[in-house]
Amino acid sequence: MQWKLADSQALLLSAPPGHGTTEVCSHVIDLAKKKASQTNSYVLYFFASSTTDAMSSTNFAHTLLQQIVCCSNAEHADYIATTFLSTLLRRHFQRPTQAFMKDDEPDTTIENILRIPDDVLIEALLEVVKKTGIQELSVVIDGMSEDIARLVFKYSMRAIRKLKALFTIDESPQYGETPDRMTCIEYDKERRGL
Repeated sequence: MQWKLADSQALLLSAPPGHGTTEVCSHVIDLAKKKASQTNSYVLYFFASSTTDAMSSTNFAHTLLQQIVCCSNAEHADYIATTFLSTLLRRHFQRPTQAFMKDDEPDTTIENILRIPDDVLIEALLEVVKKTGIQELSVVIDGMSEDIARLVFKYSMRAIRKLKALFTIDESPQYGETPDRMTCIEYDKERRGL
């Protein structure tokens, strides 16, 4: 109820696979989409599969970027892509060991730009959110790592006035301190007397 009633709040659910977190996420997405159709807000979501590649922050960032483009009008698509790529490019040049090699193929150059730390990908994604003027956003991420969930929440709070986020992770939270405006519910914790 605390999470549902707050304007900006994140909920981190942790449970072993097969204990219903994906169903909870699907239900929350359905509710958020119904509300979004009436309030001009956005709903972004990502379901990670168990494969390492599918859980990468690159796939996550690109999936959410595609959803933003699909929710926006056609005129904004180029602007959104340009904003995302220019943020990555700017940060690429800030890395001390990165430079463009004269003999590199274009594909290699693009791969080097996209091979960037998680926080930079999330920063680029949220730069898109800021530039497109999204003021109210629901984010649901099922099965990502706790590190990614915390990064998304940290950067999102800076970019969005009203944020409702639901993250699920497969293992118990590793960090003892919960960030401000994030509530954690750990599977079976109360029953085990923790």
